[in-house]
Amino acid sequence: MICKVRQAVEKYKMPLKDKSVVVALSGGADSMALLNVLNELKDEYGITLSACHVNHGIRGASADRDEAFVKTECEKLSIPLKVLHADVPKMAAEKGLGLEECGRKVRYDFFASFENCIIATAHTLSDRSETLLLNITRGSSSKGLCSIPPVRGNIIRPLIDCTRADIEDYCQKNGISFVTDETNFDDIYSRNRIRLNVIPQLKGINPSFENAVSRLTECAVSDEDYFSSLTETIISKAKISGGYRADVIYGEHFAVRRRVIAEILKRDADITPELIHIKSVDSILSGGKTQVLKDTVVEVRNGILKINPEVSENTEWECDFSHFEAETPVGVFSATVFNRNDLPPKQIVHNKVVDFDCIVGKCIIRNRRAGDKMRLAGSDCTKTLKKLFNEKHLENRNSLAVLADENGILWVQSLGCADRCKIKKETQKILLIREDEEND
Repeated sequence: MICKVRQAVEKYKMPLKDKSVVVALSGGADSMALLNVLNELKDEYGITLSACHVNHGIRGASADRDEAFVKTECEKLSIPLKVLHADVPKMAAEKGLGLEECGRKVRYDFFASFENCIIATAHTLSDRSETLLLNITRGSSSKGLCSIPPVRGNIIRPLIDCTRADIEDYCQKNGISFVTDETNFDDIYSRNRIRLNVIPQLKGINPSFENAVSRLTECAVSDEDYFSSLTETIISKAKISGGYRADVIYGEHFAVRRRVIAEILKRDADITPELIHIKSVDSILSGGKTQVLKDTVVEVRNGILKINPEVSENTEWECDFSHFEAETPVGVFSATVFNRNDLPPKQIVHNKVVDFDCIVGKCIIRNRRAGDKMRLAGSDCTKTLKKLFNEKHLENRNSLAVLADENGILWVQSLGCADRCKIKKETQKILLIREDEEND
């Protein structure tokens, strides 16, 4: 196994030479094998070796046992150890995260606290196989086929080409003790179900399944490197002041376009889009339309792709109700005045209609302003739009249209009309507001 680790260090260009290396030590077979392998190789690579351990506060006495075990083993090897105690169940509840997700965040935040160090984790080829299958079941993109990277920043995985069988054999032959996490055998967890139930079936088809995964991930990593480089080239070529040339992006194959769109959304909107969002943006590259993704507005206008296009605080459109139609950065809107008896059936709903006779003076359509307030139809109190948006869990707030007269807000897209201009029994003239199909 020592040879496999040396080969992995060279193959993946792991930055070990003359470095301070911290082993992420759980006490399990994988991490204990890693600690002992690097301890054997420390003189060869000029390593200054230490370890770290996280007590997640999940498994009670078992977790305390693991902590005591790694302390004893590190003392035997004269390897410095740093321990973090965390109440992961409490943190997960406070942050609305699953235990596994929260635990991972705690570990990697702990790793980040080690300055000018290389962090070595004990991920193996078996872990890589499990992660690949997990990614597939979750509908991952082709990037998910790369599975666990051997090197990510200052984090390295020297055991990434070793199987779990290799680890167990190494520990047995070298008399290396380890502890076993009993939750590894609980198949309520997705990864455990794959490890305990799925992979044995796949090995029944191909006993060298894990080696087959290694070949697949190697090809996937190579392909991903090429596409990442091509994506950067296209983005640089398309980038202009205020956005990106839509024709440059649209001229590429969809396999490239989707990567370009995804990367632009990550950089400019700080979101990781799903395929449905990427396809939505792709659908407007050859035209001039607007799409709303999560809390992000994407617009193609005059051949320029813009993310969250800015709407000036002073930009507004005066409404002429004899022929009102406004094409705005917040959508295309039109409004028609009807006598009550002439209103189309099923249209008297507060989120689309306003009592026309309640409008005072000039009427405008605009984006929201700081401090905007309204008393929503049927409500007994006035609230800020910010609070109303929060209560309704509305996103894309800066892209929602506001209709106002000289006395204040009349109607807000996705909220409805103000109480002062709701339809009443005595209402005779009704203003019906229509939005384009994308916003309706």
